[in-house]
Amino acid sequence: MTRHVDEKLRNFHGPENAEHELRKAYNSVIDAATTYYWDRHGIPGVNSDEVITLYRRAFNALRRNDRLSAERWARATKHLARAFWLEAKLCYLEPRANELPFLKGGQPDDYGLRERSDTTADLLDSLINHIPPGLTEMPPEMSHYLQRARRHLQVLEEPEYANELLRAERTKAAHEYGRAVECMALAYEAESDGEKAA
Repeated sequence: MTRHVDEKLRNFHGPENAEHELRKAYNSVIDAATTYYWDRHGIPGVNSDEVITLYRRAFNALRRNDRLSAERWARATKHLARAFWLEAKLCYLEPRANELPFLKGGQPDDYGLRERSDTTADLLDSLINHIPPGLTEMPPEMSHYLQRARRHLQVLEEPEYANELLRAERTKAAHEYGRAVECMALAYEAESDGEKAA
C-alpha cells in the first residue's frame, strides 16, 4: 500500500506535471500582482466602497440581532468582494497578457474554475426580473451588477479573446456578480420580513 501511495505522489509532483504547475504558477503570479495593483488604480464601473457599505449593513443587522439579514448581507458582501477582486485581476492582466509566456490547453482546475459560462448565464437569466419583496423595482446596484456580469459573458463570445486565464476570470466574475445579486435579493427579503414581524 505504501508503494502505491508513493507512486501517486511521484506522479502528482513529478516532471510530468510541469505544465499543470506552470499554469497554476502563472495564475498565482497574476494574483500577487493584482494585490498591489488594486490600491493604485481605479476600475471604471467598480466602486470598492460598495463592498464596505454592504459589510457594514451586514454587521449592523447582526448588532440589531437580525441574524438572517446579517447572514444574507454578509454572503452578498463576500460574493461582491470576490467579483471586485476578479475585476482588478482582469484590469491588471488584460493590458499585460502577452508580457509573461503562458501555456495553452489548460483544464478548468488549472485556473481554479468551478463555474461554467452557460450555467452562469442561466443564473443571470433567473435574476433579471427579480424584484425583492417590498420594493417596486430592482435596486440600481443590483441592476448594475447584473449588467457587469452580462458584459463579462459577452466578452467570452469574442473569437480573439483566447487567453485561458482571462476567460476563466471573466466567467468567475460573472458568476460572483450573479451570486451577489441573488444574495442581495434574499437580504432585502429578510429585511422586509423582519419589518413585517416587528
